[in-house]
Amino acid sequence: MSELLALPVLAAAPAPVDSAVIDAARRAMSPNSWRALRADARVFADWCAARRLLTVPALPATVAAFLRDQAEHGKKAATLSRYASSIARLHALADQPDPTRTELVRLELKAQRRALGVRQRQARGLRFKGEVADPLAAAGPVGVCIEAMLAAAADTLQGLRDRALLSLAFDTGLRRSELVAIRCGHLERGSSGGGRLFVPRSKADQEGAGAYAYLSPRTMTALSGWRQAADIRDGAVYRRLHRTRDKTGADIWTVGAALTAQSVTLIYRAMLDAARAAGLLESIGAADFDAWRAGLTAHSTRVGLTQDLFASGQDLAGIMQALRWKSPAQPARYAQALAVEANAAARVVGKL
Repeated sequence: MSELLALPVLAAAPAPVDSAVIDAARRAMSPNSWRALRADARVFADWCAARRLLTVPALPATVAAFLRDQAEHGKKAATLSRYASSIARLHALADQPDPTRTELVRLELKAQRRALGVRQRQARGLRFKGEVADPLAAAGPVGVCIEAMLAAAADTLQGLRDRALLSLAFDTGLRRSELVAIRCGHLERGSSGGGRLFVPRSKADQEGAGAYAYLSPRTMTALSGWRQAADIRDGAVYRRLHRTRDKTGADIWTVGAALTAQSVTLIYRAMLDAARAAGLLESIGAADFDAWRAGLTAHSTRVGLTQDLFASGQDLAGIMQALRWKSPAQPARYAQALAVEANAAARVVGKL
């Protein structure tokens, strides 16, 4: 880029960061945030090193050129904003002036958001009975949905675990890291067959104030079946499973350590495949199924629960409390597509 030629090359050593500050930052941040900061710092440092530019303290022109170059290489607006936040954090840790607060960097970010658009790709919402107007009044499953996937789960040890995982994930709207962190001591029985889950820590609760989530009788039954079959009395609720076969070809299952967060999406997609194989998704064509499978992630249950709550007439404040949100922006975004079917145009045009 020609504009980089005007930037001064590295003329001094980078400002040091006190090891005590680094240690405090690592302990103060969540593991995911710490990993993201380190990864972003490496991207910026490598970019600067290749051009012999100072990383910390960085000139505003350096940061603006970095953001522009990343955009030209296909990075999204959200990624650029995260890079800017990480660069700001690096300078704060080194007790250096923040170059991202200058007008040049602010305008560069604004220009990139305008050019790239700020809408992020959203996980496909996995609703309980599918794309229905009212989940409480719908007679049965419609297309890809939780109900079909639960019905297709086999009564094997793996099927019992997967059913208990998906059912609880939908009830609670937990993120994947929160699901695999569940321990037996977090489960409590409630009234009418239901229960409660204590969530000691979440993305919105890094300091561990804790919160409770409701568990349906369906989920409590699934949890009981899984824990009894796997003989899980304490520790992690959701475990890895290892399968071998004996001389007769019969499956032998061994229960291992806690599931990893990366396993959750793989389990959901395997359950979706099983639902299709069982003939429970007959209304879904091959192309639609492939798109559904690709869009299905561990976050799909959180999106789907939010959409079902909105479709059932629950207000935003109640939904925020149920899913432990601090800001209304994200749940409102999840419900954006549903709102179209109930707006003024839909009420009139649909009857013409």
